[in-house]
Amino acid sequence: MPQQFIVNIITQMEAGGAQKAAIQVCERLIEQGFRAEVWFLYKKRPTYTDRPFVRWLWDEKPASAPAFLALVVKLYHWLRLAKPDGVITYTHYANIIGQATAWLAGIRHRLATQRNPSWSYPAVARWFDRLIGSLGGYTRNVFVSHSVERSFRSYPSRYLQRSVVVFNGLRQPIATCDKATARQAFGLPVDRTIITSVGRLAHQKNHALLIEALSQVSPACCHLVIAGDGELRADLEQQIRDRHCTDRVTLLGELPPHRIGDLLAASDIFALPSRYEAFGFATVEAMMMGLPVVVSDLDVNREIIGDAGRFLPTDDVDQWRDTLRSLAEHEHLRLELGERARNRATLYDLDQMVAGYLHHLFTER
Repeated sequence: MPQQFIVNIITQMEAGGAQKAAIQVCERLIEQGFRAEVWFLYKKRPTYTDRPFVRWLWDEKPASAPAFLALVVKLYHWLRLAKPDGVITYTHYANIIGQATAWLAGIRHRLATQRNPSWSYPAVARWFDRLIGSLGGYTRNVFVSHSVERSFRSYPSRYLQRSVVVFNGLRQPIATCDKATARQAFGLPVDRTIITSVGRLAHQKNHALLIEALSQVSPACCHLVIAGDGELRADLEQQIRDRHCTDRVTLLGELPPHRIGDLLAASDIFALPSRYEAFGFATVEAMMMGLPVVVSDLDVNREIIGDAGRFLPTDDVDQWRDTLRSLAEHEHLRLELGERARNRATLYDLDQMVAGYLHHLFTER
């Protein structure tokens, strides 16, 4: 029997959670004997260019309507030539563009994944997603958490009847060295509690609150390290200078995925004050490594983390300052919370996620 061929389509190449999901699903499919590839619509950063199963249609974000149309036409021709047995798409623009194009190209099995609350999508993306999903452009539609599912409850029944919840799963990050060596590799102090945050430097991730909270804590207490890049980097650098904490905050930039394990090994606490999330890949990775997690008090965080974390308002600097300081000063609290986090993280298994995707991709409804 010929190998089934599955194409995973995602909008831009960079080190984000959705990108990691597509890569890890593809790797596991290949391990299970499928032919599989990841297609990025365009390359924002060269994060995954070394992967043999990765392709990209455009070297940069299309800057004009003709360029965008040319990208869509190119995707159509790639799909017609490749003739995959199934297409899985990740992120709202990949859902709209990838699923509609695969539908027109005659690909029978098409699975969309909704990886953020519907209200966080741009208005035009919400409109097209609702339209294409209601018309049958998605043969199945996955919500990555019940919190995301609830945000779509007002959508038409024809959209919802094709939809199902499949929790994200992921591989545990691998640390290649011990804590002291990892700190040396990243240029981090060995005598302070390290608070780590991983995520794009964007409004959603709310890193400015972390910097503000840290600026109010004794310099001898802890050090904040943020891994990620994005449009707010210059603003955050200016905030760090204004708060006189250049010696207490490190912006690492975007890390290659294989270095995340070492960063988490160097860390004592994981903190992420996001304004919204759909699942929280970075948080679950930290939980897998046994770190205590301090996150925003969002429905999705309580759903995913359960009683294994601390939940704080997205706008209360005082609560973040006091909670982080308390954890930094009390190792036994960190160890207790970290063990609960490690146990909770076992729920988010990559094999279960892949099995769910395959079942819903190829099961007729």
